[in-house]
Amino acid sequence: MKNTISRFVYFFISSKKEHLVYCSRSNSFLKLSEVFFDFLKQCKENSSLISKIDEDLLSLLKKHKIVVSENEDSDFLLEHEFAENQSAYLYSSLGLVLVPTIACNFDCPYCFEKGKKASKMSDEVIENLIRFIKKHQETKKLFITWYGGEPLLSVDVIEKILKKIHSEISLPLTGHSIVTNGYYFDSKAIDLFRKYPLKSIQITLDGKKERHDNIRKQKITGEGSFDRLIANMDRIVKELPETKLSIRINIEKENLQDYFDLQKELSERWKGYKVVIHPGLLRIDNDTNTALACECIDRVEAHELYFNLSKEKILDEPVFPLLQGNRGCCATVINSYIIGTEGEIYKCWDDVTDSNKIIGYIDREELTNSSLFYKYMVGSKWYHNEECMNCFFLPICSGQCAHYRLKNMYENGKYNLCQCVQKTPKLLNETLEYWYDSQR
Repeated sequence: MKNTISRFVYFFISSKKEHLVYCSRSNSFLKLSEVFFDFLKQCKENSSLISKIDEDLLSLLKKHKIVVSENEDSDFLLEHEFAENQSAYLYSSLGLVLVPTIACNFDCPYCFEKGKKASKMSDEVIENLIRFIKKHQETKKLFITWYGGEPLLSVDVIEKILKKIHSEISLPLTGHSIVTNGYYFDSKAIDLFRKYPLKSIQITLDGKKERHDNIRKQKITGEGSFDRLIANMDRIVKELPETKLSIRINIEKENLQDYFDLQKELSERWKGYKVVIHPGLLRIDNDTNTALACECIDRVEAHELYFNLSKEKILDEPVFPLLQGNRGCCATVINSYIIGTEGEIYKCWDDVTDSNKIIGYIDREELTNSSLFYKYMVGSKWYHNEECMNCFFLPICSGQCAHYRLKNMYENGKYNLCQCVQKTPKLLNETLEYWYDSQR
């Protein structure tokens, strides 16, 4: 059978003048002589030259998937598609993002829920929710994320749901987390989550005190919130020490240094506790549907930022993606839903409160917007995207955001969604070289 150089191969020369070939299918490297490096590049253009390679060397190249049979890459894509779909259509776990209230005490200018009418889950919706969970008879595990609005404004709703899950449902609650602005993480919330331990808590700061207080003001009084959030986080790390506290520092170009200053200060303050401090890159659509940000950090700058943070061990994340495939998100996994205050169901966090994006209701058997459901579950996938199909980075790429991909496909969006660092060759080479050096 005819051999060829895999489409998932990338050739580059390191800063140390090492001639390296990388294959994303195997996530591995080979260091080559300059002569053989140039020869393999010729083989990529003219596959007949591969016949001149020594058998032992050819065997090594095949082992690392650098040389493949003629149809092997195409077969791999089918296998990759199957594996992703197999993962996406598992019913063994049920993931729910629950919105106990849309109300919020803050008035952040970039909030996607700005101007929405405040509402709260009623007892009737809670009963419907419990019945909805019980219907998932094939499910073995339940995961919940509390979201809003500000979920702790309806801490009574959270408590009712948790009590009912533990008393009325045999399905174990494997874990639950909360995304909160942190303002109402008081003794009542501490007591509740001491009884029902959280896996993680995410709280956002919009930079250092002056900037944060200017953005995250109390809606009624205009009072800042920075000092209260720090005090509440002091209470969390001490009274809920087994729960991971994830602090998101929102940054734009003008306040990038805020992240580094706060990361250093808060890491020292809570040294020894389960605290992670990471940058939050604001996604703000412009009026022409062409960008996710205006003064925000673009994708190239974001790649550079995360690369440097990982390299400097500020963030405990791999410098280069691991070979794990696209595990999907709530929008593209069958047994994951966002449930709003009226019992309405969404497939994407960004769709919450948009009546046009409701796919159904927890008290109804049939979907009310099956078209949107199928667009998320099938239409948004990489195997319907020619750019992704032809990308050497595909096997280790998390793919494009399903929400914005649908905007491009159906809502006249013009967003540049490719997250692949191949679009920035200098950075790609730097990350690959660092990954190569760390594996030796």
